[in-house]
Amino acid sequence: MNHRNNAFTLVELLLVIAIIGIMSALIVSSVTNAAQDSRIVVARQQQVTLQDALNAWVARASSGTNTIATARSLYAGAGTATAKLALLSPYLHPETYSHFTTYSTSSQVRSEAMVKNGTYLQFSTWGTASSNSYPSVQMLP
Repeated sequence: MNHRNNAFTLVELLLVIAIIGIMSALIVSSVTNAAQDSRIVVARQQQVTLQDALNAWVARASSGTNTIATARSLYAGAGTATAKLALLSPYLHPETYSHFTTYSTSSQVRSEAMVKNGTYLQFSTWGTASSNSYPSVQMLP
C-alpha cells in the first residue's frame, strides 16, 4: 500500500503566507494613498473657497462709493493672515470660518486636512495700482 500524505509541505505553506503578506501590503498601501489623495483634494477645494470669498470681498469693498484703492488699502491694513481671513468671514459659512480659525496662525491659514498634508494657505500681497496685480490665495508646502 502506498499511502500518500495529503497535507501541505512547509515550503508550500510559507509560499502561501508570503503571497498573502504581499497582497496585504499592496492593499494597505493603496488605502493609505487614497486617504492622502482625498486630503489633497479637500485642501485644494478649501483654497478655491477662500479665493472665491476673497473675490467677493474685493468686489464688495470696491463697489459703490469705494474704489479699488480703498479695497487695496483695507486689504493691506489687515496685516496678518488671520486678519485677512476675518475680512472674508461674511463670505464664508460660519463653520468653515471657525474651522480655519481653529488651525490658523498669524502667518498661515490652515485646516485639518492641510495640517495632515503639511501645507498651508497664504494671502498674497496686493501691489500698487500700477502693477495690475490682484490678491490671491496660494497653497504652499
